[in-house]
Amino acid sequence: MIATETFRPLVLAQAKARKIEPRLIVVKHPIGGLNAQELAERIDTATAGLTQAIGA
Repeated sequence: MIATETFRPLVLAQAKARKIEPRLIVVKHPIGGLNAQELAERIDTATAGLTQAIGA
């Protein structure tokens, strides 16, 4: 799951309530309303997290 840092606590709380361990990639908040450079930074962070998660 990809979530912004603002929603990380909510994701973790919901996962705990459901007794699961989330696979979580956290990016800076917000995602909406960004310019191209800011959005590219979020994408790079998410891509790096995903690459690390799959061990590539």
